[in-house]
Amino acid sequence: MAYQVINQEKVYIEISYTITENEVTFQVGHYDPCYALIIDPLLIFSTYSGSTADNWGSTATPGEKGTLYSSGVTNLYLGGNFPATSGAFQTSYGGLFDVAVLKYDSSGHQLLYASYLGGSFSESPHSLVMDKDQNLLVLGTTSSFNFPTSTSAFKKTFSGGVAIPQNSFDKEIPIPYENGSDIFISKISKDGTQLLASTYLGGSDNDGLNPNSSPLVKNYGDQMRGDIISDTQGNIFVSSVSSSSDFPVINSFNLNYKGGETDAIILKMNTNLSQLTWSAFVGGSAADASHTIQLDSKGNLFVGGGTTSADFPVTPGAYQTTQAGDADGWMAKIKNDGSAILQCTFTGTSQFNQVYFLDLDKNKNVYVYGQTVGSFPVTPGAYNNPNSGQFVQKFDSTLTKLLFSTVFGSGIGLPNISPTAFLVNDCNNIYLSGWGGLINSQLGYWNSSTFNMPLSPTALQKTTSGSDFYFIVLSQDGSQLLYSTYFGGPDSRTHVDGGTCRFDKKGVVYHVVCSGCQAFNAAGKQTSDFPTTPTAWSRTNKSLNCNNAAFKFDLSSLKAIIQTNSVHLNQPGINHVCLGDKIIFQNLSIGGQLYTWNLGDTHQLVKPDTGMIVYQYTQPGNYPVRLKVVDNGTCSGKDSTSTNISVYTPLGLAGNDLSICFGSEATLLASGGTTYQWATSDHSYSSSSQNPIVSPQKNTNYFVTITDVNGCVRQDTLQVKVVPGIDLKFKANAVFGCDGRPPLRVENQTDPSEEVFFDFGDGSTSDLPQAVHTYAVDGNYTIRLIGKKEFCVYEKSVTLPFFYRFVPNVFTPDESPGLNDTFVLQYGSNKALAGATQAAQISLTVIDRWGKPVYQNDNYKNDWAAQNVGGGIYYFEAIIQNEVTCKGWVHIIK
Repeated sequence: MAYQVINQEKVYIEISYTITENEVTFQVGHYDPCYALIIDPLLIFSTYSGSTADNWGSTATPGEKGTLYSSGVTNLYLGGNFPATSGAFQTSYGGLFDVAVLKYDSSGHQLLYASYLGGSFSESPHSLVMDKDQNLLVLGTTSSFNFPTSTSAFKKTFSGGVAIPQNSFDKEIPIPYENGSDIFISKISKDGTQLLASTYLGGSDNDGLNPNSSPLVKNYGDQMRGDIISDTQGNIFVSSVSSSSDFPVINSFNLNYKGGETDAIILKMNTNLSQLTWSAFVGGSAADASHTIQLDSKGNLFVGGGTTSADFPVTPGAYQTTQAGDADGWMAKIKNDGSAILQCTFTGTSQFNQVYFLDLDKNKNVYVYGQTVGSFPVTPGAYNNPNSGQFVQKFDSTLTKLLFSTVFGSGIGLPNISPTAFLVNDCNNIYLSGWGGLINSQLGYWNSSTFNMPLSPTALQKTTSGSDFYFIVLSQDGSQLLYSTYFGGPDSRTHVDGGTCRFDKKGVVYHVVCSGCQAFNAAGKQTSDFPTTPTAWSRTNKSLNCNNAAFKFDLSSLKAIIQTNSVHLNQPGINHVCLGDKIIFQNLSIGGQLYTWNLGDTHQLVKPDTGMIVYQYTQPGNYPVRLKVVDNGTCSGKDSTSTNISVYTPLGLAGNDLSICFGSEATLLASGGTTYQWATSDHSYSSSSQNPIVSPQKNTNYFVTITDVNGCVRQDTLQVKVVPGIDLKFKANAVFGCDGRPPLRVENQTDPSEEVFFDFGDGSTSDLPQAVHTYAVDGNYTIRLIGKKEFCVYEKSVTLPFFYRFVPNVFTPDESPGLNDTFVLQYGSNKALAGATQAAQISLTVIDRWGKPVYQNDNYKNDWAAQNVGGGIYYFEAIIQNEVTCKGWVHIIK
């Protein structure tokens, strides 16, 4: 399965794989390169049964070639139908609660068959296993008088017992047993068409069930535990429980019921269920139960369970020979012919303890998995979560020596999960699973949840609703947490209805779940929230209550996993880098002793550890990166994985450095990007424009960050050199007089080291520090001081008037009309006309010889004809605005 998490939703991606020289590579469909691509081979498949009738989940097991068997109960109380397939051995509903058996292909895409198994009352499956001929063995309990049995069955009649009703929310048993219970064992052909063998087993009281009142019933479904296995000859072995003193026990070390509510039952039958080879009670005077059974290489049996019997038959020299608490776990080694208990021991604290699963490694060491309350022993060096309620222990084959012991969980002092499956694989790594949450706490069992369980970095699901599955893998000596994860939906309360599930020896769990149920559902109704895979047989819960969901989950401890990341470790899953940038290859592989990296550019390295690799490619291109993980120890094997890295050349380019004159502007040039960011070192300037315009006052470095369409970032510096300005200083004055055109006098006051010259505005120049210039023509002239530095020209200017002026000393009004008959103050070379506006504003005041004003005009226009005075000498003051004041006398002749 491959997927991306986009906007907090999983988007599944098409993926396929090929195997070349025992190495697996993946071909991935279209995906969004902006998000991490997660290739997750762990969840092989997950599917609902598709039943429209209520359909629960109890037990699952591997079939041939990776197929999966799943079983639970079904009923038609709420309507609908269980999808029994045409040709199945039982296609009609027996009544009340029937066993429902389903078989899926190895990918979970096809339902190979589905069948009922049951009579007219209630049945439930407890355990499934495939025998040597690839037939399915089913262990369960029945309350039906007409449960289907085979012609040669060891027992064809129902013995019955004490009726067990469902007690609502008070240690509720999953289904009622109206007539009491017997054990049943059935054998089904691998194609599901034939019930090859089937038999009752039981006495006059209840068999195969732990009573609701038993101190060993601590989880919902604990009433319906038990285990079935088969050897290479097809013989069948069962671990269960009985309250019947007359249970058929024969040919064994103990034929007597020891008392209490229950004794454990261990038995062996032949392959067609026609003969009980041997059977034995195991127990003491109080409550005893056996939940698990395994065979060693010599055919001896190892069994385990829970007991409250102080007189349980432990053997001298065993690891723990006295009962420690109100309930203890126990393990026993039994001779293959049933003639003797070879070794037997308690294990536990001063409070509650119980063994639910047992397994053996190649060296016949014994591993057990159970629940505990109290100060359970933790051996030095063992991975552990203090004060937790799940334990794992390893003993030698004689059950006398404890090799390691530890606990795991959330540390709340109570069990978090009800154990469902257990494995010690060929690498001696330890696989465990269980469920926990509201189904337990609301029905009078452990008041705990799956919150705060330890998780590994590569967990498939890192969050929990508090009512989920939990899977964990520990190293062979219990020193390391190799993998752990939650698994479940956000609304429904994940659980199984009693029963066992199994791992295969590769570390793949074959599991069942009672999923999507209405009871305690956060959505207030049945849901389809349990995770399913894209090509599953059914992705929805079609019933009005529960659906049996089955899944295969690969927790193999040898798994090659690459995670790419940025050098800041904040971009997990990146699939491209830019030339010049470094990339991190994180080795998240599970297991392995030797790690071979091929980085795609002829560079290879071999590492003995999972330390990350910091790498920088020297050329652009696409690079296939491969990691091979090898375990050459006691468990030989290898795994590999690959990913592709694209190395891009950054497309961004900054322009050339610039030089400008002081006071000028510059356009900063950049190209090739989708975004640009300019800044100066002192942060006084910033811009996100591609080509911003700047006006620096001094030499300035502009730093640009260019991000291109591939996300590549190029950083560059563009310098703007500023040619310094010249502090131009000068004086320019017109030497105004009352007659003639005034000359210009200039003086350069600029730093003598600067190169400057005067431009007088009439085509004449001078580079002298002081100069006098006379204009030949009237006008307003702009006088400029011009400085040159490098390629820059600077100037400073002033504009001054230079006009010819003349003041007469006589005029003759009345004497010569039209000629010299007004007082004309000439300003400019052209003839001044009476009444015309002058080029400059003139203020005129005239007084007589006695100082009396005879004429005054602030905007004189040469129009005074001395009308109000007689002839004679008069004095005048003419002020040419902004220039000069002329004083004198004028003779008026009349």
